[in-house]
Amino acid sequence: MRKLFLLLTIYFLLSTPVFAQSVDILWQGETYAPPFYEGKALWSKQSLIRFVAIPQGFGDPAALNYRWVRNGTVLGGASGIGKDTIKFRDTLFSKPYTLKVEIINQLDETLAESTISMAARDPELLVYEKNPLYGYMFHRQVDKTYRLNKEEVTFSAFPLYADSTEREATALSYKWRTGTDTWIGNSVTYRAPEKAQGYVPVIISFSDSSKVMREITRDFIIQFGDE
Repeated sequence: MRKLFLLLTIYFLLSTPVFAQSVDILWQGETYAPPFYEGKALWSKQSLIRFVAIPQGFGDPAALNYRWVRNGTVLGGASGIGKDTIKFRDTLFSKPYTLKVEIINQLDETLAESTISMAARDPELLVYEKNPLYGYMFHRQVDKTYRLNKEEVTFSAFPLYADSTEREATALSYKWRTGTDTWIGNSVTYRAPEKAQGYVPVIISFSDSSKVMREITRDFIIQFGDE
């Protein structure tokens, strides 16, 4: 009978699942991305970023004690029971960051931890055609060369990863240049010269007046006629 009890005990211990305790870090930049953009918003210079700790095998996440450490410094105000989320803004002199989250017990012992290294990046400019019938052609970004096979075309600029929730924010300004001509605004319309062929280089830039930043630029070519 005793042997049977021991065998049942061993079987119970072996068959009981063991849940490892761990924690992961998820992040997302609080920056602009156009509708239907495939991918998450990345972190750009001088913008906000949000981190969320995802514990595994601990039970209720709200009852856990989180300790956040950035570049070796404990962030006391952001740490504590239930504080599984943290966000901060990149500095003017952008630099890489190493962020660690620890789940600790009442004795200040670390039960699980995770570390991530991040560096903010420059925003980008995306350009899409704005069709008079279908609106923005988000399925097809304007690449290095645009073939103009109609009388006119309207292009619109989208500031990917800009520190804004709207591309028409007052702090954002856009500039289109073709030769000596300049247009201000996030959209511009070009008309093909009548019975002509050739190409026109286009340079577009945007800046944010609320930031100390260089202009973000990109260029492409409009090709028209039979060339």
